[in-house]
Amino acid sequence: MTNPSPTPPREGSEISSGMLLLLGCHALAMVLIFFIGMVTESHFGNYSSLAPIVVGLVGFLFWQLLYVVPLITILRRRGRTAMAKGVVIMAVLTALLNGLCSVSNPFILGLIQEFIRNALDFRKPTP
Repeated sequence: MTNPSPTPPREGSEISSGMLLLLGCHALAMVLIFFIGMVTESHFGNYSSLAPIVVGLVGFLFWQLLYVVPLITILRRRGRTAMAKGVVIMAVLTALLNGLCSVSNPFILGLIQEFIRNALDFRKPTP
């Protein structure tokens, strides 16, 4: 008995290509986050580069949606559904890894708490 819907021979390589495509997009996003941090540091100083870097890396799950959703839409419109599957698989793996690393790392949690504490620190002006 034969399989009624055999997997096309190129689907595996298309899925791998989609995963590699998203890894490339992640690399570009990391460079952009680092660049924003360096520009912030040059303008404001005093470790201000940590704010965009911490927010960018800890919240990477949400930032990746800015380019993953349009990428999947474009790939599906062009008929590259297997490549879109690879993008979805890598996006889910990235989200899981990011969540695991962010929650389990006390250093990052401390940075987030310090950032929030400093952001909410409204000091009354002294007369």
